[in-house]
Amino acid sequence: MAPEHTDRPRPKRADVADGYDLGTDAYETLWSPVILPPAAALVPYLGLTGRCVVADVGAGTGALLGVVRSAAPDARVVALDASSGMLHLARTRRGAAAIRADALALPLADATADAVILAYVLFHLTDPPLALAEARRALRPGGRVAAISWAWERASRADIVWDQILTEAGVPPAPLRRVDAGLDRPASMEALLSSAGLRPDRIWTERLRHRWDRSSFWELATGWGANRARLSRLDATTRASVLTRVHGRLGQLAPQDYIWEGEIICAVATKGTGGRAEPDNPCVATRLVDAAPSRSSSL
Repeated sequence: MAPEHTDRPRPKRADVADGYDLGTDAYETLWSPVILPPAAALVPYLGLTGRCVVADVGAGTGALLGVVRSAAPDARVVALDASSGMLHLARTRRGAAAIRADALALPLADATADAVILAYVLFHLTDPPLALAEARRALRPGGRVAAISWAWERASRADIVWDQILTEAGVPPAPLRRVDAGLDRPASMEALLSSAGLRPDRIWTERLRHRWDRSSFWELATGWGANRARLSRLDATTRASVLTRVHGRLGQLAPQDYIWEGEIICAVATKGTGGRAEPDNPCVATRLVDAAPSRSSSL
């Protein structure tokens, strides 16, 4: 099966990075804990041992670092992301080796990584197939890729109310930051991995569900990067008026109106050996290339 091709617009790297830069704290405190468990569950499938090299592409605030270190205490983990704000937290809170980098041009030499993680990343990119091809290039023979994409999301009633009031106030929508088409079905993910020269080992779906309360939803909505970008287009008086209206409407909602649901697609794939000899201890033999400033960019 060939990967799906669409004519839909794709997110721009700068828009994605700016959104995360504006919403780093809300992401770290409120959103990351919701989506982290499935990503953490991918790590055992990577077969990490010894002094292996792991590239966490789109690492954000480095939430997976502890999981990887628990699985392989001697692993060398590099956190790669487009967002300077997210990487700052990865360094300061988790001690990550963090590099601002482009998922479409990884700052890694050929065949140097034992695992590449692309959790909640591909839908942000201008060219997801190229990102997987880059992951394959960076992997040693026998190395593995782990990826997560969205199948669907069901917005809470609170989310809908927030968007309605901002739209009624004439606030323009946020820039495009995500496109799920071509990534939202297991068969599509399998085709995409295969087209990149990777052997899909395991693909599965998982449901997520979270209930916010009024306080936590308000903190997330007002701190979310895309929402902050939208609100910044208003003058202070109009912004305060809009937020007052939203807050009042949220107070009228029932607890079930704060329930968010979604489904993700998880995948693990392997780079074949292709007849190439592997080093006796590939984890020790791998190395990272220092990231040149010219290669530092957004996802």
